[in-house]
Amino acid sequence: MSSPAGISGSRVGVLGVVLTVLAALLAGCGAIPTNSSPQPIKSFEREGATNEVPVPQADMDPEALVRAFLKASADPESDHRAARQFMTRPSSQQWDDRGDAVILDEISIFIDQRNEDSVKMRLIGDSYGTLRSDGQLLPATGRVETGISLVRVGEQWRIDGPLPDETLIDRDQFEASYRSVSLYYTDRTGRHLVPDPRWLYAGQDTDPTAVVSLLIAGPSADLASAVATGFVAGAALRGPVTALAGGGVSIELTGIGTPSVRDRTVLAAQIIWTLDGANVPGPYVINADGGALVAERASGWQTTDVKTFDPSAVPPTDVGLNIITGGAVRAVTGNGIAPVPGVLGTGRNVAWATISPDGRRIAAALDRSGPGPRMEFVIGDYGGATTQYITGASITRPSFGADADTTWVVVDGRPMRWTRDADGTAMTAVDASAIPGVARGAITELQVAPDGVRVALLVGGQVVFAVVSTNADGEVSLTSPRIAAYNIGNRAVSLDWASPTTLMIAREAPESPVVQLSINGTPAVGLLSGNLSPPVRAVVANASTVYVGDQRGVLRLGSTNGQPDQYWTEVEPAMIPGAIPLLP
Repeated sequence: MSSPAGISGSRVGVLGVVLTVLAALLAGCGAIPTNSSPQPIKSFEREGATNEVPVPQADMDPEALVRAFLKASADPESDHRAARQFMTRPSSQQWDDRGDAVILDEISIFIDQRNEDSVKMRLIGDSYGTLRSDGQLLPATGRVETGISLVRVGEQWRIDGPLPDETLIDRDQFEASYRSVSLYYTDRTGRHLVPDPRWLYAGQDTDPTAVVSLLIAGPSADLASAVATGFVAGAALRGPVTALAGGGVSIELTGIGTPSVRDRTVLAAQIIWTLDGANVPGPYVINADGGALVAERASGWQTTDVKTFDPSAVPPTDVGLNIITGGAVRAVTGNGIAPVPGVLGTGRNVAWATISPDGRRIAAALDRSGPGPRMEFVIGDYGGATTQYITGASITRPSFGADADTTWVVVDGRPMRWTRDADGTAMTAVDASAIPGVARGAITELQVAPDGVRVALLVGGQVVFAVVSTNADGEVSLTSPRIAAYNIGNRAVSLDWASPTTLMIAREAPESPVVQLSINGTPAVGLLSGNLSPPVRAVVANASTVYVGDQRGVLRLGSTNGQPDQYWTEVEPAMIPGAIPLLP
């Protein structure tokens, strides 16, 4: 997506003008947190944990000791050695800390029985998320209740008896002790990098060695059937990632085999953009099996050497903000609005439309007149003629994926995929049978992420993430669906990807009618809403600006003179009731 004329589209920390601080993102799931002064999210940092892990104190009463234990459980080092200090030896030996961890918020502790030497307690908390053993955070909801027993050991209390198989972590300590970093794999074409967010403990483990080790280990389970990696089975690090005297890092790999230079470059791109996003600067000296990964880069790689894989890059285009008004597509210019050349700009039946990332094509859902299905789906060159490909009783807003040759749309509740290749065009149904397992209701919108691998759907007003998977026969399906965030509710009406990692959502709600959501498992965060006029019916976004259509027309939230906007600005030519914004 690109910025319209006159609006900065610089890469000011992707979405920096509309993202709130990490503390706000990690606020409770029960409500939409907001911040009146949007600031960039802090990137992955290597300075260590921001809070020290507590240790048992002689004067701790049972409740204080249990709360300190939940904080210490955030430290995974040495098999949770910090947390085991709060246990008796038999309890520590019985405790299985392997596997997933449950992050708890709003923790309450009740004493059921107590005497001088023992206490039986109940711990109740709200489930904030599940931290998988590979660092993936999955949103969660519901109440967690467990019993905990304590006994006196000398003059101090210690946890005794069985504990839940999962590790329980206090949310505040998780927020203070973990940082998110995106590992990068490729789509099945090997042309686009796909983010795979993980959360790493910000202690000794949060160094480049841990990051590259996770990258080599492979994608998370939900992405495994949709992405590829340059690391073959048996690939490994030979020793730690080491700092270079003049800056940058050296990475020694083994088990890489004999891939082509192209495949080695893709592998380098995975490493480089992963480390760059983790604030590990180059140059990156990458050796494999005793020699340079690529001979021409023996002295080191920079991000510019793999610029074509930049996960935040967008195709250049002269097409800026467009709107749908009066059933026609119109371009917003410095002087007003002008009909787009072609039938979509001169007709009066455009219900929804989407422009491809490069501005070359436009896909639209049109209202039909006469007998038969009431809507039709068309695609054509932007400003040119269109071709009808399917009709139906209902057709949602189309979505281009990573390029102009693939378009998605939901026809009569069923996702469909239009593709163009050397053999021509095809319209095929997509298997979405997994979606009702997590959310029931009509699919009213489907938007594909810029990398072409993730999708966001509106299902009965709920936001659902899924993954585009292709089997050995080339059949496409939507797999691994999950509720995107539990604090959005079921009143979402529109959504759009601002980047491969961030989604913007319009809700039919007076409070926080526009929210943003990261794919890293944290809750949605509300954007400024003071001068919006709900209901907000449509939202589109790119890496620097969000546009919405409310009762009065189209407004934008971005930056002015390099500073984050403190309120929504009216797009004067587009202040037309019912206008729907469009962006490449």
